[in-house]
Amino acid sequence: MQSLKDEVRQRILVAARDEFIAHGVRSTPMRAVAKRAGIAVGNVYNYFGSKDALFREVMRPLLSALDRYILSHNEECYLNIEVFSEKRFQTRHMLEMQTLIVNFRPELQLLLFKADGTSLANYKNRILEHQMDIGIEYLHLMKRRYPHININISPFLLRIASATWVSIFTELVRHDEYSDAEIEYALQQCAAYSMAGWKELLNV
Repeated sequence: MQSLKDEVRQRILVAARDEFIAHGVRSTPMRAVAKRAGIAVGNVYNYFGSKDALFREVMRPLLSALDRYILSHNEECYLNIEVFSEKRFQTRHMLEMQTLIVNFRPELQLLLFKADGTSLANYKNRILEHQMDIGIEYLHLMKRRYPHININISPFLLRIASATWVSIFTELVRHDEYSDAEIEYALQQCAAYSMAGWKELLNV
């Protein structure tokens, strides 16, 4: 019986994902999800109490992956002064971003551009705040290891830098017409431009 319930729940999630991506959350009635899943609409509510709860569950794998990606910035391998000069660190971080987008592009487009009227609306602002918090933590972690560096950075500049990163990420999600090579080249240039500035500010 439990395996049957799990199978029905998964069918609902797959159907909801497809409907939400095709039409947006606001324009998707629960009856359309039920029809696609091949069950009665009342049964959908037995598993998910509201459309918003269903949407959040559809987004759960993406939100977890996005959170892991942002947190990875402060992993041990990046707490190294060479991160500001050696391309291997930047290449790894860019590859992780590209992989996230490739694996979740439809869900990211839904989250960032079609989530109006849900509890996940304006999620870009939450990403920005999270990125800022991680950035501040990164500076303090680096200061412990390299006391000579300067971390007296304007909080407003940190917000601008975080907003720039979020904008780059959003544009990559929005535009799927560019080849992987074009995206990689653009990210390499962004990284070189950014690292030169941070090296100067941190007195690396």
